[in-house]
Amino acid sequence: MLKCSQGNEADYVKGYQETIKPDSADSLQEVIHFRYQRMIRYKGRWHLEERAVLPGYIFLSGTEKAILKRQVWERKESGDISMAPCEPPYLKYLCTKGNLVGMSRGNIKNGILEITSGPLRGREQLVKKIDRHKRTAEIEIPLEGRNRRVTVGLEIYEKQI
Repeated sequence: MLKCSQGNEADYVKGYQETIKPDSADSLQEVIHFRYQRMIRYKGRWHLEERAVLPGYIFLSGTEKAILKRQVWERKESGDISMAPCEPPYLKYLCTKGNLVGMSRGNIKNGILEITSGPLRGREQLVKKIDRHKRTAEIEIPLEGRNRRVTVGLEIYEKQI
């Protein structure tokens, strides 16, 4: 996991992807910047928008040698970047295409959340907080040995009491 300055994640991803050599043993294999979809209303219409799930973080995967080489290089080049080893990101299981966590849809019946479509379907226990107006949900995922809350898209289209 690489911590970089917020808002510049796409630049880091692009820079690292240029160094990937799939046939090399000491090269990075994958660079991941997780994004999520959410609905937002402007100009009188609903639009699907993408945002960073973990602003300021990207994930590097490859051999231990390749990542250690990158870590040494990063320390020489820049002081505002830090790298930490971590387990494979749980968010990969939620991604529908590429590194994008798609929009989920669901309803609430008698106070119980039921997600009918999207990556959160069957994972209702991850949802810790719902914001029906912003059409988002806070979920808890394991990261760096502890649970961390992140925001993903969730539209509640019906609430029955």
